[in-house]
Formats: sequence, C-alpha cells, structure tokens
Amino acid sequence: MSEPTPLVCPGDLVALRQCDHLDGKRPVRLRVAEVWPSPEWRSWVALYGREINSEDGDRDGKAVGVQAYKDALRRPGTVTKVDRETPPGPH
Repeated sequence: MSEPTPLVCPGDLVALRQCDHLDGKRPVRLRVAEVWPSPEWRSWVALYGREINSEDGDRDGKAVGVQAYKDALRRPGTVTKVDRETPPGPH
C-alpha cells in the first residue's frame, strides 16, 4: 500500500543513523534536494541532497546520496518537514 503522504520531500531535513541506510558507514544528516521513489516492494528510497552539520567539517555542504530505509523515515524525529505553506524570504 502506498503512503498517504510522502515520507520525505525536497527541502526536508533528514537525520539518519548508521543503521538507517544501505551500506551505512556513518550517520548522515542532509537537506533533501531530490527524492527518487522506489517500488512498494522495495524497503528503501533514494535521497540526494547536501550534508549538514556533519561531524567532519570537510563534508559539510557536500553533495550526498543515500538509500534510506522507509521504516527509518517513518520513525519520529528522523524527518523534519519544512513549512510548505510559507513562501521563502523574510517575514
């Protein structure tokens, strides 16, 4: 069954533990730029974006792609949704 709302959208912040993504060698925090949906039977979704607040300062802002497990994206606190109602800019 497909999700009623997307698990993650461009602009969202995602904080993945090492065990939350395929071939995870370390935790990853990123601002999502692209989401590549996967078939329902697949347990993960491909995310591309920029790494943020990395413990390794050399990686901060670098492009990163991960295959995040859908169950991990459903866990509270993993995805921080951006407010899609408020236009960007000063308020």
